[in-house]
Amino acid sequence: MSKNSFWNDASRCGAIVGAVHAAFACLGMCFTSMALLISLVALVAQIWLLARYASRRSALFVKEGFSYSQSLGFIVSMGLFAGVVSGAYEIVASNFLFTETYESNLNNILAVYSQLGTFDNAALDSMSKLYRSMLFSPVPVLLTQVFSLVLSYGFYGLFISIGTKREPALFDPESYTVSEDEHDDRHDDGQTSETDRR
Repeated sequence: MSKNSFWNDASRCGAIVGAVHAAFACLGMCFTSMALLISLVALVAQIWLLARYASRRSALFVKEGFSYSQSLGFIVSMGLFAGVVSGAYEIVASNFLFTETYESNLNNILAVYSQLGTFDNAALDSMSKLYRSMLFSPVPVLLTQVFSLVLSYGFYGLFISIGTKREPALFDPESYTVSEDEHDDRHDDGQTSETDRR
């Protein structure tokens, strides 16, 4: 399999997983009362997709085998592209779709730090700029999502790859194929012919 095939599969499958991640994130923002349940369903769906796509990739390597590291690398690569798709959604969500919700979350975080009394006003201002950049600025948001999904999918991949790895075939499976004519020549009513015995 060529490198192009690897990256084509990783980008296509990763984009699908990222779209699913983004869809569930959007649902969680729309139905905040069910956010926990939606998060659990999203987690199961993403793990299932990662396992499915890694298994499909593994099935292409019957003869060569598909090692644990190859499976893990493919899953991490899917996380890279999933992070790009998810990051694109987060940029749109924070700046256009759910801006008020993100602003409220930011204010709640800063209020907690303020109540702790361990940070002065200058430190709180710096933290406010940092968090605002992480929540609203396109590049930090994108990089955060990519890093987050690569890390989390890599963790899931440590376990998924145990089931998706494939040992190389010791013999060519086609070598075991026996035609009907050859079968008839060698056997007569279930008995080996005299010629075969010799």
